[in-house]
Amino acid sequence: AVAYNPAGITQLPGTQSMIGFTAIVPKGEVTAGNQATTTTRTNIYTPPHAFLTHQMSDSVWLGLGVYTRFGVGTEYLQDWGGATQVYKAEIASYSFTPNIAFKLTEDLSLALGLDIMYSAADLRQKVTAPINSDLRMTVDGVGLGGQAALHYKLNEQWSAGLMYRTSQLHRDTGKSRYVNSAGGIARRDDALAISLTLPSSYSLGIAFKPTDKIKLEADAIYTQWADYKKLTYSFSARPTTNTPGDVVKEKDWKNVWRLQLGGEYKYTDWLALRAGIVWDQDPIRDGFADYMLPSNDRWIYSTGFGIQHGPFTYDFSVMYLQNYDRNIDYNPNLATGGPSSFTNSRAYMAGFSLGYKF
Repeated sequence: AVAYNPAGITQLPGTQSMIGFTAIVPKGEVTAGNQATTTTRTNIYTPPHAFLTHQMSDSVWLGLGVYTRFGVGTEYLQDWGGATQVYKAEIASYSFTPNIAFKLTEDLSLALGLDIMYSAADLRQKVTAPINSDLRMTVDGVGLGGQAALHYKLNEQWSAGLMYRTSQLHRDTGKSRYVNSAGGIARRDDALAISLTLPSSYSLGIAFKPTDKIKLEADAIYTQWADYKKLTYSFSARPTTNTPGDVVKEKDWKNVWRLQLGGEYKYTDWLALRAGIVWDQDPIRDGFADYMLPSNDRWIYSTGFGIQHGPFTYDFSVMYLQNYDRNIDYNPNLATGGPSSFTNSRAYMAGFSLGYKF
């Protein structure tokens, strides 16, 4: 509830907590221009999550969450065909979201909160000018956003929720290093900054509980990725000229929809079975695609179960993400030598959460 609709925490009595993580293994094949097809390296990413809710009174609740909303993990061999664009891109974010929720009536709840997001990036590519070297950029920083949510219980069977998240301006700072073949620092920049705007979004969810054992939910999320117009690198020494200035990567992404359907069946008093399906629209226009995020529209299939034992809950999930293949004509973000393609792109995910009700 804290992550998807904090107004829903008014349904949680007392004090409740949860911690866990999701293991993510992305895979894919990329053809860069007329180069040989390359398979991305197998890495495991484990973004954590933690939540706490507390009922202050009959009408006021507090909620805290730490979780990941945005991230990229893509790595290739250092000598692959598109290495001058990128061979490693790791971008992690962690949102800390304090919320306060009010039970306005027995059926209507309102929540307001902050999204304090820490982000960090490790970006690497090969460069040939002015020197042959390995460019490594590492930055981190904090951005601030807000969120508001409503939850309305129509009757004993139907309920609905609405959530809005603001956009966030991030300017992460750090350093860049040009590492030569012998491992030495050929050039350094200790005043690097990377700036971008993360998108606002609107989420609508409808839940239906036909029996005490069955619950179904459908969600529609509209993300305004048009907010992400460019990615700006501000150097005290630009890669090609060694003079201060900006390098701007035009993005011009588009607004997209994400549609979700899930269900839970309470098989016994202590065991719940779950399954879901998601269609997620890709925001990257063909003229702005790059190897940092070789993606397209995608489907996500999930299943899992939850166990309740006294004050403890144990939740397990597995997910499979499948991207559509993508063929892209030449554009400035891709390697020269002809069109590029992203094929057989997918990800395997497994999650675990441990909950405790005080």
